[in-house]
Amino acid sequence: MRPILLATDGSSTAAEASKTAIEFAAALDAPLLIVSIWDFAVQPVGIGFGPVIPDLDRVGHEQALRVVEEAAEPAREAGLGVDTIIPRGTPVEQICAIAEEHDALLIVLGSHGWGPLRRTLFGSVSTGVLHHARQPVLVVPPSETVPATESAQREKAMV
Repeated sequence: MRPILLATDGSSTAAEASKTAIEFAAALDAPLLIVSIWDFAVQPVGIGFGPVIPDLDRVGHEQALRVVEEAAEPAREAGLGVDTIIPRGTPVEQICAIAEEHDALLIVLGSHGWGPLRRTLFGSVSTGVLHHARQPVLVVPPSETVPATESAQREKAMV
């Protein structure tokens, strides 16, 4: 059976996407594939490139593992078959590649609801996946109960 792919970063908007992905997987009797991508930029150190702080690799991997396990728990409680993947790399590229490799029925991910300024500065994973994935993509917007950050509120006032 083709899985529903849930891409999550552990944020409150990703939690909304997790609920939706679980509902879809249960309704379609499909397994859930939960993905959290991690990576840290490397800086030139002496000769060659290396992580800024060597332990960041371990910390990044552990954080991604924690994120997928937190998302997997309610899915398992709902009786779904769950697999998790925590690759290192660029989120858009990894999500699209994993969806292709596993022949995902649907990709589900959250939207931070950022305005044009923050989206330009930080990029948008959901927009990138929408433009590059070969599978259908469901972008779950933030709910009314997800608190907006102070900077997001300021940005909305500027636009």
